[in-house]
Parts: sequence; C-alpha cells; structure tokens
Amino acid sequence: MRYWTVAYLLILAAPMARAADAMDDWAAGKRLYTAKCARCHKFYDPAKYDDRTWNEWMGKMRQKAKLNDEQYAKLSGYLQTLRPTRGPVPIMNEKKEQ
Repeated sequence: MRYWTVAYLLILAAPMARAADAMDDWAAGKRLYTAKCARCHKFYDPAKYDDRTWNEWMGKMRQKAKLNDEQYAKLSGYLQTLRPTRGPVPIMNEKKEQ
C-alpha cells in the first residue's frame, strides 16, 4: 500500500515540477531580454514580425549578444510567448467550387 501511495504522489508531482521548470526558464528568458537586448536598443514587439524576419534577427542578435545555446533557448522560449500562434497558412488562388 505504501508503495502505491508514493508512486501516486510522484506521478502527481511530475507535472508541477515541469511547470516550475518552465516558469524558471521563462523568468530567465525575460531577464536575458532585459540584460542582453535592451542594453543596446529599445524593446521590439516580436508579434509585429513574421517568422522568417524574426528568426533572421534572432540569429544576428544571438551573435552580437554572445549568447550560448542555453541562454539562446531560454530567450527564444520567452520571446515565443509574446508571439501570436499561427494556424495553417491558407492556400492562395484556389478556385472555389460552385
């Protein structure tokens, strides 16, 4: 009985631990944005850029800010929370059946 109780508690605790880790990563990303990005220029709204343009700028700024892989992942994760989620891209010039 004790084994199942401990196992059940561990199963319940796992999602909470992941959520706490995600919040820590988000906070670290926000701190990086403030410390590394705003040090040189104004804050830019990531939602105002298309994915291609935003990713190009992120690559350039990563080098200038000298971000390692872990810092870049946290910063990118934070900034993704500020970008709108995009659904499927509509196909243009489709002929509508009537």
